[in-house]
Amino acid sequence: MIIRKNISLNEEYLKKLEPLMQKHNGNLSAVIRDVIDLADAAFRDPDSIKTLIKGIKKEQNLTSATLNWALKNLAGRLPGEEVVHSIIGDNAASFSSLEKRLNELGEEMYWNTSVKIKADDENLPDNIFLTIAGKNQDMSRFMASIIAIFAAKKYNFGVSKIRTLENSLEMEMKKSGNGWISESLVENFGYMDSAFSELNKKPQFWNTIINLYLNMDYDMVMMSRPFFNDILGGKTSLKATACFERFYGCPINQVPFDDFIKKMKMLYEPMGIIKNMELNKDSIVIHHGLTEPEAIKKLSGIFVELIKLNGHTYRSDDGENLIILKPQPKVDAIFIKILEELKNDNSPGNLHTNIVKILDVLKSMSFNESFTKSQGVEIGKILIQHYEKNKAIDDWNANTFAEYMQEASAILKQDSKWEVIGENMIHGNISACPLARTNGDINITNCTFIEGLLDGCISHAFSGRADRIYRERSQINNKFCEIYVAV
Repeated sequence: MIIRKNISLNEEYLKKLEPLMQKHNGNLSAVIRDVIDLADAAFRDPDSIKTLIKGIKKEQNLTSATLNWALKNLAGRLPGEEVVHSIIGDNAASFSSLEKRLNELGEEMYWNTSVKIKADDENLPDNIFLTIAGKNQDMSRFMASIIAIFAAKKYNFGVSKIRTLENSLEMEMKKSGNGWISESLVENFGYMDSAFSELNKKPQFWNTIINLYLNMDYDMVMMSRPFFNDILGGKTSLKATACFERFYGCPINQVPFDDFIKKMKMLYEPMGIIKNMELNKDSIVIHHGLTEPEAIKKLSGIFVELIKLNGHTYRSDDGENLIILKPQPKVDAIFIKILEELKNDNSPGNLHTNIVKILDVLKSMSFNESFTKSQGVEIGKILIQHYEKNKAIDDWNANTFAEYMQEASAILKQDSKWEVIGENMIHGNISACPLARTNGDINITNCTFIEGLLDGCISHAFSGRADRIYRERSQINNKFCEIYVAV
């Protein structure tokens, strides 16, 4: 048989070949090879080819429906590198070849997407901008994730911006360091990876938790075990920083204040500790959702303390529905200066003088119990740290603490007696306290400050291993006050 290799085709046949001509950029030889491959498959199994063609002619065939379902339900999952390689292959050596490959895929199986990639340099780009056109947003986002992973691995690119329009998706990428690249990929495409990973590890646990939250209409509170333990134990100083520092991976005092406030909102709202937090220019408004006045007061105290640990002084106004936190910059600067003086000079005279200064500042403000007590806690810790250093104390017990409190009372010019009255039980009886009086009358601000000072000493010495009972003068006839500390 003689084979004629020149081919004659009229317009009718060329029109039928138009989709393949576009696929191969007008390369008729490549088109003919595709047609021969298809004919070979048809001759081998005619019935299967008829079924395939019939299915492909329907836009909602099994393959496309399954793909659409999978992409919609896998949103937030980052495709693995092996998946990216199986789609792109080894031939995409540049962004132009990648664009060509993805557009070829977009024409298959009614994906109906097209990709346009602009790079500032074809071989060594620093920035790229891409547009994915298509009505299926799930498909467009999946295509964007494929490009993002390819660009991250080959060119050290991260995702700087994504914008979703009605029938298209735009993405900007830029060259950067490896840490930010990984973060940008996870933030934009892999934000559900860790959640799905844990769901798959412990499905029964997470099904129970999710159903519990659903049945409770999300009216739940999450907390760390140390925090829960402190609450049940009636502690006055709660371990409120554990969740924040574990979640964000750094101490509170290392987070810039603006970021710190935003991170508090992002964490404590989902935890259920607060209902909502509004960040205004000159205040922080917390919708707490609590009903017990004492609980509201303790919650505001926790937030005042958290902000203080970040290095800023705020006061709280507690209401039935809201807690309003406002900065006190002048007071903040004064206290920072006094605290620095106390840390650098531990002479008894200087300690007493600076405590008097602090009390004068506090008395010039409207009384705020949580803020006043927190200042006392801070001074109490400084006092006991000086003593601890001078006496070379490595571990506190009831006896060493009672001895310390007797010396601290002398600095505060109190008439008092501190002693150990039982196994690990310390008793303090203060019969006179000049610092607590103003013009001969008991001053609530000064008393609250001194109570906080005592709490700071106990907290530093025993790190949550002690409970305190504090009885004021009004509770015990004419004695000034009485304290019991159980270690």
